Amino acid sequence: MSARIRNAAKAVTSARVRSASRPRGLWVEVDPGFHVGNDRRQFLGSITGTPREGFRAFGAQSDFIGQFDRLDDAKAAIAAASATIEGSAQVEPLLG
Repeated sequence: MSARIRNAAKAVTSARVRSASRPRGLWVEVDPGFHVGNDRRQFLGSITGTPREGFRAFGAQSDFIGQFDRLDDAKAAIAAASATIEGSAQVEPLLG
């Protein structure tokens, strides 16, 4: 991990305040216009773009999730997609 990413993660972690309206996970802008998110267990995904051009959201496997006008909407979509994948991965098939 580069020193820039490590320092950014430390700064965000120390200042992080959770609320019900915030998207799940820790989000860091590692380069201008490039955000990555993770929670304590897994990589959530990434977002590219700016307010002017919109934000493109990608899941943990680089799957395209959607185009959004707001960064927070893109973060929420990635968190929701991650929660859906998590929930489906925990369901065991029924043997009949």
